[in-house]
Amino acid sequence: MTDDRQTIACLDLEGVLVPEIWIAVAERTGIDALRRTTRDEPDYDVLMQYRLDLLAEHGLGL
Repeated sequence: MTDDRQTIACLDLEGVLVPEIWIAVAERTGIDALRRTTRDEPDYDVLMQYRLDLLAEHGLGL
């Protein structure tokens, strides 16, 4: 008898297996405030709006 069940493993790629992209963006742009992460602002929507606003203030976009 074979076991046809699948096993799925999920994890947070960014910051776990690869560095936080926003840290690299902060270093590249010189905008230190972009170092803010979900440890600082647990509400992801609020954090992303903060980042987008910062980018706009500096004439940058995604």
